[in-house]
Parts: sequence; structure tokens; C-alpha cells
Amino acid sequence: MLTAVEFTLDPADVASARLLAIGIRPRLEFSLFSAAVVILLACSASPWNFSSLPLLIGLTATLGAFRLMQIGKVKAAALAAFRRNPTLRQPTAASWDDGGVTIQPAGALTERILWTQLQRLKENERVVLLLHGTGLIHAIPKRAFSDKASLASFRALARRHASKLGA
Repeated sequence: MLTAVEFTLDPADVASARLLAIGIRPRLEFSLFSAAVVILLACSASPWNFSSLPLLIGLTATLGAFRLMQIGKVKAAALAAFRRNPTLRQPTAASWDDGGVTIQPAGALTERILWTQLQRLKENERVVLLLHGTGLIHAIPKRAFSDKASLASFRALARRHASKLGA
């Protein structure tokens, strides 16, 4: 059975896909850094205070700030890529069946990706990301799916091919 969705990417989709592709989850990382700073601050007011605690607080906050700057640079690069590449701004159709996924941007070449050619399938709160063995990525915004059932159907098909995905 062939199923399809149509979508147009926006800059936030492209940024989300890039971050997901390189393994960065900004909300999770920010939450973990915040929790670490809170725990360290709580320790500073407790009887278990130790002399290097201010240094640890400073280092944790610095690492968190550095990571936020890296995330900002990835988002800026994604926005630049979105502006530079007209294909990213075109309406796109994605269809899938037991053989694989077909991505067809308007006015560009159609690409058929067999399940055996996919390296991984990832997702976050915004996009489903298809990573090729060649290093290319395709993002399908979750808002393109008409309902949760159609997204679940896509996931189920992908899971059936999980051994081919290396998952």
C-alpha cells in the first residue's frame, strides 16, 4: 500500500533536522545543564560544601553556554542553507511503501530511497529524519501527517524494516 504526504519545509524544520542529524537535542541538553547547575548550587548551601564547588559551578555554566553557542551556529547555518537552496523551499511529496520512500520536491529530481539504503530513521518533536548511508538526509515535518495514525503507520512500516536500518 502506497501512502503519501505533502509538505513545505520552513527554516525551523531545517534547523531541527540538522541538529537531529548530528545528535544534538537542545531542550534535553539545556535541561541537563540547568539541573546540574541547580544541584551544584544546592550543594553549595548544604553541609556537604567543598572548596572546588564554585569552580564546578563555573565550569558547568561555561560548558552550557558554549553548547548553546554551538547550537546557535548550527541553526544559523541551517537558515543560510534554507535561503540558499530553493529546493528546500519548494512543496515536496513523500510517499512510502514496502520497498522504500520516494521524495519528490516540486521542480526537482525525484529520489527513491530503498529501505536497505537508509542508515537510520530518527525523530524529534518536529521532524522525522531519514539518514542515507551516503550521508544525505531528508526531513519530513510531523505536521505533514494528517493525523497521529498516519504517522504511526509510517513508524510501523519503518520498524518492520528495522533490521535493514541497522536499528
